Amino acid sequence: MTVEVLENSGIEAAEIGAESDQKNQNFKWYVVHSFSGYEQKVAKFLEGQLLRRYPGRIGKTLVPTEDITHRRNGKEYIREKKLYPGYVFVELEISDEIIMDIRAMNNVSGFPPMNRGKPVPLTGPDMNRIQGQTTGDSEKKIVRIQFKVGQSVRVTDGPFRNFTGVVEHINAERGKVKIIFTIFGRKAPVEIDYKQVRMV
Repeated sequence: MTVEVLENSGIEAAEIGAESDQKNQNFKWYVVHSFSGYEQKVAKFLEGQLLRRYPGRIGKTLVPTEDITHRRNGKEYIREKKLYPGYVFVELEISDEIIMDIRAMNNVSGFPPMNRGKPVPLTGPDMNRIQGQTTGDSEKKIVRIQFKVGQSVRVTDGPFRNFTGVVEHINAERGKVKIIFTIFGRKAPVEIDYKQVRMV
């Protein structure tokens, strides 16, 4: 009895391992153009109904987003923003049947770009760049800073509190602002967190 269980377990483990390691070598990334606001619905259709219809021939889907931080009236707001509104990225082993089924979907207008009626796959470097924009979202947030380079601002907190200067550079990824102060007749650049600055 013990031997049978071990043998069965071995077979199941081997099958599961093979399944998880299996990747369709014919997969390529394509862009599906959806109506704006329906990207997630299109992605769910690709991952669900289409995958069931063509098992093993539909891979991952991607709707790239980033977190945008707004600061308004002293309060911080975070919202999710689509990097490519109206586009869904999907791994496919492409075929005429799959192309027809995706084109026939609600809220889809087709595949850009096309060449002689066939969707053109994305290149490896292009897809690596797109995927790179979506990794580490919890650590890397883009801050929407309301003031601009050349604008006068006042520091509201920290050692430079109540100092007024001019914005020289904005680093949205780090949420930092480089400000030029004039101290005792000399210009001094200082990098400050955007939360410590407000428009004059």
